[in-house]
This record gives sequence, C-alpha cells and structure tokens, in this order.
Amino acid sequence: MVFNKSFFDGIASDALKKYEWSEDVYAKLLVLSENATYMVRSCKTDEEKGVLRVSRPGYHTLSELNSEMNWLRQINDYTPLIVANPLNGSDGEPIQQIEGSDGEVYYCIICEYLEGSEPDESDHSKLVTDFEMLGETTAYLHRQASIWNGTRSIDRIEWTYDNIIGKTAAWGRWQDFEGMDPEAQECLEEVCKIIQKRLKRYGKTQDNWGLIHADLRLSNILVEGDIVKVIDFDDCGFGWYLHDLASAVSFIEHKDIVPDLINAWLSGYKKVMPFTDTDFEEIDTFIMMRRLQLMAWLASHRESGPAAELSDGYLDGTMWLAERYIRLFG
Repeated sequence: MVFNKSFFDGIASDALKKYEWSEDVYAKLLVLSENATYMVRSCKTDEEKGVLRVSRPGYHTLSELNSEMNWLRQINDYTPLIVANPLNGSDGEPIQQIEGSDGEVYYCIICEYLEGSEPDESDHSKLVTDFEMLGETTAYLHRQASIWNGTRSIDRIEWTYDNIIGKTAAWGRWQDFEGMDPEAQECLEEVCKIIQKRLKRYGKTQDNWGLIHADLRLSNILVEGDIVKVIDFDDCGFGWYLHDLASAVSFIEHKDIVPDLINAWLSGYKKVMPFTDTDFEEIDTFIMMRRLQLMAWLASHRESGPAAELSDGYLDGTMWLAERYIRLFG
C-alpha cells in the first residue's frame, strides 16, 4: 500500500464524520510523517477548530493512545499547564477508528486548537526567556506524573538506551545516516560506549526516571505572551527526566546559544523540582544520546522535506559534539 496525501485525506474526511460538527469543517494536511497531521478548519470562517492526528497502523496501540489521552486530561485538570485537550466524537470517545481502503484500522484523534506561535530562534533574549518558562513547564509535567496514581497504569514505550540508540532503537539506526563514513562511525561507536557506561552509573531512580513528554523541542512549544503551551505528546513514555532537557535543544545542540538556553531551562525547572549535581553531570550525556537518536530519525525519513533540510550539516555538527564529549568523558 502506498501511503500518500490522497490516501490520508480520505481517512481524515471519514474521521471528521465521527464528530457532531462534521458538516461545518474540513481538514487540511500539515505534516505527513509517522502520523498524518491535519488542521481542522471551519468551512464558513476558516477558523481553526482543532488538530487531527491519523496514526499509521502499528505505530501506537489503542491502549497506548488511551494512556496518552488520560495523561493529557490529568495535566489540564491538576496542573497550571496548558496542553491540547482531546475532543470527543459523537460517541463520546476521544479515539475514532477508521477503516482504510487497505483494510487496516487507523486511529484518529482531534485535539483542541491552541493559539500561539513557535519561539523565534533568531531572538536570543526572547528565546532564553522562553526556555526558562519551558524548564518550569517541564518540571510541572514531571511533578504531576510522579504523584499521579494513574501513572502506574500508563501503557507507553520505555525510552531506555536500547530503545533510543541501541539494539531496539524505535527510530532506526544512526549508523544508516547518509554520508556516514567508517571514521565517523568508529568515533560515534566510542561515544555510545561512554554513554552506556555513564547511564549505568546514573541508574534509574524515582528521582530521575518517570513519565516524560520525550520530544519537548521548539516545534512542540507554542508561546502566547508569557504563556508556554505544550503540544504533541505522541512520543511520551517512560524515561529519564533529563531526556526532556536534551529534547529541548533538538537539532540546535551545537549552536553557541545552547549553554544559555540550558541555564535558563534549569533556572525555570528548579522553581518546581530539584535538580542535583549528579543530574547536572549527565546533561552532556543526554544531549549526545538525543543527537544520535535524531540522526537515526533523519536517516529513516530521508524522503521528507524537513528531514532533507535538517540533514544538511548534521553530521559535521554531530562530530563536533562527539569529539567534545570524548574529551570530557573519554
């Protein structure tokens, strides 16, 4: 089966029929990746009504998606944070099951539309301020998940070393990145050995491991005035809290502004949750591991426009980070 815009447009159209206002809205494709993401707009005013996500078969189970929806409700009900609430269909359920022309069942979710814009990476001072708010926001997520009794019943992936960049890496092999040469691969494999060693020492405790967003980067943040809103919990699961910090600087890990962003993030985080010296010592480890995870994602998404653009210079930036990491910890 060829997955293309036309195919997913049909799924999206059928999904809209499951909602009471189906006759008054239409869906416009935003992104076609692991999921097909659509903006749902009013036919009369073109006003944004919600964001529709069509999951590919096998990407998430129904149980995993229900777990994500349960967490979103808890965040909105019991924290000061703003995340996009799922909208129920006519049957009262947040997840609609649509059978495609290929005979597969596609899980569809519409979340409310949130006003706001992505942080402006070119505005240094504003970006630093946004990262302080992001750190505080992340800490509220971590605190809520750590005290919520329902966390134990959440069914989501565990972001272990193996599932991030190891034997069972969910996003593929970083070794398959286009342009990878034997010298670079040998260097990065040495980096992986150091990461594994340091993660083993760091361990998993109730203070450093729990339910996380796992993709808290600039494109998943909306800023409206002084308010930071978090979207796209599609990768949420159990992992080290530091993974969320590393995710915040995704694709910009090598830029000069990053130390300022990290310090701002930490300043915000510490307003809500503790951050120990032991945690601080492993920031570089998690940034390096995240960088390799993203390298694997780029390698497995070469056909997409964003991946092609982000891949330009990515290996050079990764090698700079790797050589620095080896100097620090090798």
